[in-house]
Amino acid sequence: MIRPPCWAIGLGRTGTISFCEALTLLGYDRARVAHNPRFEELRKLEGGADNGVTLFYKYLDYKFPDSKFVLLWRSLETWLRSCEYVSAKHPVKSLDEDTPIMRRMLIYETVGFDRAKFVAAYNRHHADVDRYFASRPNDLLKMNIVEEGDGWEKLCPFLGLSIPRSPFPYLHARFPDAGRTQMYHNYSGGD
Repeated sequence: MIRPPCWAIGLGRTGTISFCEALTLLGYDRARVAHNPRFEELRKLEGGADNGVTLFYKYLDYKFPDSKFVLLWRSLETWLRSCEYVSAKHPVKSLDEDTPIMRRMLIYETVGFDRAKFVAAYNRHHADVDRYFASRPNDLLKMNIVEEGDGWEKLCPFLGLSIPRSPFPYLHARFPDAGRTQMYHNYSGGD
């Protein structure tokens, strides 16, 4: 079965780890799917997600012309809360952390959490994706994994693939909701 290259181009904290695991469950080679890859890795991949992909989605579109793109999203307010939490938990601690500094500055125009800059980045990114794919709606899917529980029912038809028997992998949730808790535990090794 031929699987198109597939890239999640949502900002971080939108279900990117779940998305990468979903690709592997759909038969994408785990060695060729990366969460937050470095630019040098992109040419060897067939799928990926997070800021390492988001920054270069136009490059990926040109390099892999049959690609499918998925804009992972969540509501602005819950995304901001999640970004603030992660920025506090994983701050850039040194000027030697070139990759995180570069990614954060290119996307958010700040290294630490700044609500106004993150709001502007969110709006700017979504508008740019909408503009870029305006004449190619069949190449872009929008999914809200985190809040709406989008999963196989949206992703598989978009990719032209059958829905697997395994549940969609809702991973890395800070507070998994009651409806998805069991699926989360199935993949996280929780009890």
